[in-house]
Amino acid sequence: MTMKKIASTLITAAAFFSFSAAAFAQVPAVYSEFSDFETKAAERNPDYYTINPASVRLVRISEGEDAKLLEEQRKAAPRNEAGESLVLIEKIINIAEKIWAIIEKNAPVVNINTQYATAVPDGITTWTQLQSWSRPRTYTYGFYAENLYGITVLDVQYKVAYTYGGNYDGKGKYLTGVTVIPEKVDLAWGYKFSMKAQVPDSTVVNVGTHADPKAAMQLKLNWTISTAIKSSDGTSVYYIEGDGAFAEIASPWKAADARFDDMDVTGYQAAAPLAADDRIFE
Repeated sequence: MTMKKIASTLITAAAFFSFSAAAFAQVPAVYSEFSDFETKAAERNPDYYTINPASVRLVRISEGEDAKLLEEQRKAAPRNEAGESLVLIEKIINIAEKIWAIIEKNAPVVNINTQYATAVPDGITTWTQLQSWSRPRTYTYGFYAENLYGITVLDVQYKVAYTYGGNYDGKGKYLTGVTVIPEKVDLAWGYKFSMKAQVPDSTVVNVGTHADPKAAMQLKLNWTISTAIKSSDGTSVYYIEGDGAFAEIASPWKAADARFDDMDVTGYQAAAPLAADDRIFE
C-alpha cells in the first residue's frame, strides 16, 4: 500500500461518519459470538441470514415529552462539591458521556439516568448548577430490516431524548440529558444487533454569541446487524440546539440527507466536523 493510500485510509477512519459501500458484503471470517449451530444454519440457508439493504428503513414515529426523565436524571446527577470556580459561559463543553452502548447482543444496556451527553458552560461540575430547564423532548424512531426472503428480521424502536433551555445566571441556552432510549428490540433467531451513541467533542459548540450563548451538538448513532455470514453497519446523525431545535442531518438510507448542498444548513454550523467535502456517506 502506498503512503498516499495509507493517509487516505487514516483520514477516512477519523471522520466518524462513513457508511461503507461494502457494508452488506460477505464477511469471510465466522463471527465468534455465533454458535456452531447458528453458523451451520446460516451456511445451509444464506439468503435467510442476509439483510436486503433496500429493505432497511428508519422512520420517525412520534414526537413528545417525558416529564419524569429530567427528575430521574437530576436525582442521579453528581453533587457540586467543588465550590465556586471560573465559569466561561461562551465556552461550551460536554462534561458527561462521550460514547456509550445503547444495545448489545439484542438487549438494551444503557442507563438513561446516568448515560447521556451535555453541552454546558466550561467551569461547572454538574448540569444541576444551571436553571430553567425544559421538560425533556423525545423523538421516537422505528428501525426495520428484512432478509432476502422479505421476512422482517429486525424491529427496533428507540427514542432520542434531550433537555434544553437551561441557563447560567440567566444567560445562555444549554443542553443536558442527550441520550437514546431503546424501547423495543426484536430480532429473528440467528441475528445480532448492537447500537452505540457518540458525541464527538468537536461537535459541541456555541452557535449563539459570547454574551448570549446557545449550545449545539451532534449525536451520532452507530448500529451493526450481524449473522454468522453477513454484517451490515450504518450511522445516523442528529443535530440538537439549546433552544430545542432538532434535525436528522444524516442517514444512510436517505439520499437527500447525504449531501449538504441538497439541504439548508443555516444554523447548523456544528455539522461541519462530521462532513468531508460535500458528502457524508459514500
